[in-house]
Amino acid sequence: MKIAVILSKLVLAAIFLLASVPKIIAPDEFAVAVFRYQLLPDAAVNLVAIFLPWVELVAAITILIPRTSAAAAAIIFGLLAVFTAAISIDLVRGIDISCGCFTLDANAGPIGWWEVVRDVAFLTMAGFVLWSGLRPVKSPASI
Repeated sequence: MKIAVILSKLVLAAIFLLASVPKIIAPDEFAVAVFRYQLLPDAAVNLVAIFLPWVELVAAITILIPRTSAAAAAIIFGLLAVFTAAISIDLVRGIDISCGCFTLDANAGPIGWWEVVRDVAFLTMAGFVLWSGLRPVKSPASI
């Protein structure tokens, strides 16, 4: 189980690191990607575009630190829940947009149910890391 937790942490760290970098480099392009989802008030789009990539980056780094991995997993779990909901809502609404997840290219291809499945898999991994970090640890005296 310890190996599965470590692998989950490494995968989530890599995914969120890769996702954050293009958004940090081009916050104006990321703001357009956020706007295209048509889910936030216009006033919130720029704030999300500026702060979200940094939250992703910090979570990617801190999930690898034992003392902070459970908190980072909780943040990643929350982010993935929101991302999954946003993509699902736009799919149901028939909004044809690019994900904006790993590339900001508007022509990268439309979102589809594959992104939902992928995010649910990542959500499961984050939940697993969170669960493993919140379990009580048995002391040697109680074994």
